[in-house]
Amino acid sequence: MHSSFFLRPTVLGVTFIAVALMGACDSDLAPPLSVDGFGSVEGLVFFDANEDGVFDPSAGDLPLGGVGVAIQNRGTGETFSGATTQSGSDGRFLVGDLPGGTHDLMIDTLSVADGISICQNPMQVTVYLNETRFADVRGRPGCLISIAEAKDLPIGEFAIVKGIVTSSPGQIEASFTYIEDETAGAKIFSGTLEGQGIEVGDQIEIGGIVEEFSNDFNFESAILRNLVKDAATPVPMVVTTAEIAASGSDYTHPIQGAFIRIEKAQLVGEFGSAGSSQNGSIDDGSGVTVIRVDDGVANRDDLNTLFSVGKCYNINGLGGNFQGTGQIFPRSMADVEEVSCN
Repeated sequence: MHSSFFLRPTVLGVTFIAVALMGACDSDLAPPLSVDGFGSVEGLVFFDANEDGVFDPSAGDLPLGGVGVAIQNRGTGETFSGATTQSGSDGRFLVGDLPGGTHDLMIDTLSVADGISICQNPMQVTVYLNETRFADVRGRPGCLISIAEAKDLPIGEFAIVKGIVTSSPGQIEASFTYIEDETAGAKIFSGTLEGQGIEVGDQIEIGGIVEEFSNDFNFESAILRNLVKDAATPVPMVVTTAEIAASGSDYTHPIQGAFIRIEKAQLVGEFGSAGSSQNGSIDDGSGVTVIRVDDGVANRDDLNTLFSVGKCYNINGLGGNFQGTGQIFPRSMADVEEVSCN
């Protein structure tokens, strides 16, 4: 450092300046500041049975041994030299000789027992020189996310979601159940929910595989994790037929899987004219979309008697699509109300 130069008398000023300037061009000078030392991270990996964030064996919590732990340079995926270890039978681990700073603590999920999820991975940990920092790594029965977040997951991923039932199991068609939360709605395509007393307005938590069929999002291989009876009364979102039609190209669209309502929509094409004996064409004046009446709602042979071309209807139903064509699915004929077109 050259701060002492400015405190010296000016008698030798010219000579000293010359030396200082020569020194400034010397690439071999030592760094202006050098800090020695390393830090450590100690931690506990455990199964948090009641998901309260506190290790409590009396609550069923268990230490997780043999879990791979690595400390990585934050955001790079690069593990520091020697910074890997495994948790012991007591769930404890220790990684030393770490540089100071905020790093990523990464868990090898393949070393975690089936049925246990590490929901925050990596987690950030700040290392201070010559100190040992402690980090809890909590394994949980599953990681609850919103339906909108689940829709953004890669196909084939497992997700746990919770929502209000908007169509009970088998109400529209065998193995169909619909739920929605404050972020989005979705179809559950699984027969495992039938016969479990699930009704519209109940809140259910399920684990399932994220899938899509002909651009229609759904959860498959569903497991019921929790059921709360009469949690809320679903209220449909009022949309236009044009909005339903536009939503069909993207299964993550808010209308897809949501409980929706169209008003004063006129049947402009009889059932069968829309490419299927269960599909009709309907328009509230904003643009044509498809109304799909499935097996659990009405007999397909009766549809052109139950509905009349030229008449108008208020319809509650679920947003869906087939191969990019937006549709509305009434849950029962009680969802269909004939109204004046005026």
